[in-house]
Amino acid sequence: MIPENPSPKRYWYGPYEGYESRSQRRLQDDLGVDEIAAEAILRLRRQVIELQSHIRRLEAELTTQYASQNIRLARYREVVYEATWIELEFQE
Repeated sequence: MIPENPSPKRYWYGPYEGYESRSQRRLQDDLGVDEIAAEAILRLRRQVIELQSHIRRLEAELTTQYASQNIRLARYREVVYEATWIELEFQE
């Protein structure tokens, strides 16, 4: 990492450095976090992102199941409604 301009803490990162290594360096340099804590922060961040992704998938599945259940319920109501009319016709 090479500082472009020392006053406004902007850094140039080589193409070989990934997002996490850049983030780890920024945590250490800008916030004064030690290396172990920076690794823990980034690991927890990855876990949060994975959990958010998992929650979105579960919400999508739940929405699909709910829509399917509503369709089945509507069909059931139609059948019951039809059966009720047929039964009423025979009683008259």
